[in-house]
Amino acid sequence: IGVMEKYDKLIKEELLKLTLGDPFLFDGKEVTEIGLEGLFDLTARDMCDIDRQMMARGYSGPRMDTTRQYAMLAAARVNDKPWELLDEMRARDSVLLRDMVSAFFYVRG
Repeated sequence: IGVMEKYDKLIKEELLKLTLGDPFLFDGKEVTEIGLEGLFDLTARDMCDIDRQMMARGYSGPRMDTTRQYAMLAAARVNDKPWELLDEMRARDSVLLRDMVSAFFYVRG
């Protein structure tokens, strides 16, 4: 495996993983980390589904893809979990999640 492949693997497996400062329970299981490597595989259709979910939850503002709720829904989507997965996440962790998802979409390296 080459250097670039190792780098890509590191990015996907480590840098796109949010280790929660305050784990919580979902469906009786402790959630300690949120993997975001699936963001690489999202399609425009997936993002439109997230947009529809945002509107169903009452969001009507601009730039919904930069909000905390959008990040929570995207994380649920890429982890094949129900939309409600992160509703009980602590506020501090939710800010980190929002920043990680926004950076994924808007920061180019």
